[in-house]
Amino acid sequence: MRIALLDDEPQVTEHLSDLIRRYAFAHDYDLQCDCFTDGHKLLEQGRYDLYFLDYCMDAMNGIEVAEALKEKFSNAVTVCYLTNYDAAAAQIINRGIYADGFLKKPVDEAQLEQKLDRFYRLSFFRRFELKRGKRYQTLYAQDIFFVEADNKQIKLHLFDRVEDYPYQMRDIEKLLPAGLFYRIHRSYLINLQYVDSYDAKTVTLKNGDTLPLKARDFQKAYHQYMFLVGG
Repeated sequence: MRIALLDDEPQVTEHLSDLIRRYAFAHDYDLQCDCFTDGHKLLEQGRYDLYFLDYCMDAMNGIEVAEALKEKFSNAVTVCYLTNYDAAAAQIINRGIYADGFLKKPVDEAQLEQKLDRFYRLSFFRRFELKRGKRYQTLYAQDIFFVEADNKQIKLHLFDRVEDYPYQMRDIEKLLPAGLFYRIHRSYLINLQYVDSYDAKTVTLKNGDTLPLKARDFQKAYHQYMFLVGG
């Protein structure tokens, strides 16, 4: 898993990187951290699996970076803000700004571990393989907005492309984490992480796609997912 750390104080990202490496060693996880002090430099890079962004910086702040990342990667980003301010989380939420979590600086090791445990528990970073012809492709669950059944194959709608695979929907459903993916229709399996809004007949995802909703217990399943996110 690739993690980007952004703060205009290098000692903050160095400390956070040390804590993450310690966590990775203790749990035998493969975690790679890259540190940045400039949001513009971070935006020049490819997509990371997880971003820790400083909420308040003199130049481009964490909120501006997060919005640019959303636009660049079609909302397929996981962001945790770093902040010195107790009221920052409430301000971000009240303004409707995208956030997956918050950590108060100086970062407490136990709180950081709790955040990383939550991301793993929700299987944001679970890897799996799909076979197409003679080749196997490694994919991350969080890269998928939704899966679409198409006759005897499936279409994976990823953040930057659509790929076809010779699988049945029931087969791909077994490979993906049940707490993160939900079957809203016989032809659609969605990533609950990317739900933007829904009503009685449709679900709209954060990439703008609107899909038909047939599952009667969708609201219950989505609320259960949201409870886990807040845990």
